Amino acid sequence: MGICKTCGKNSDSDYCFQHKPRKPLLDNSKGLIRKVSVKGNYKAMESLKEEIDKVKLQMRNMFLNIWKKRKHNSEVSGDYLGNEPMSTYFHHILAKSKYPEACLDEENIILLSLLEHSNVENDMYRYDEINKRRNILNEKYNII
Repeated sequence: MGICKTCGKNSDSDYCFQHKPRKPLLDNSKGLIRKVSVKGNYKAMESLKEEIDKVKLQMRNMFLNIWKKRKHNSEVSGDYLGNEPMSTYFHHILAKSKYPEACLDEENIILLSLLEHSNVENDMYRYDEINKRRNILNEKYNII
């Protein structure tokens, strides 16, 4: 456990989630997505890496499509997010690790400010709008 260099809050690294340096969405066509290197079966791992890269590229394209369609405002507070799409603005309502079938569903994405994203990562039930959309998605994916 560390202390954020900017605000002094507890953090896992030098900065808390709110002050952690952000990067724009990756462009895989320029080879910016890191390569996966694992010992063992190279062909199987290379195939897995290709699948992961494919999903990352699909997710990036989905985020950019959402950015083009929706206003550049938080869908919780209405705060303006700026002109550049940052990955921290896009929140999966149903976690992609737990619900991979909803990973590339645009209805599963909500635009949030950095602070709101941080808050919802710490308390997934914090915002009524997200709870409402989660209920709709639970019905859509038959989640009890």
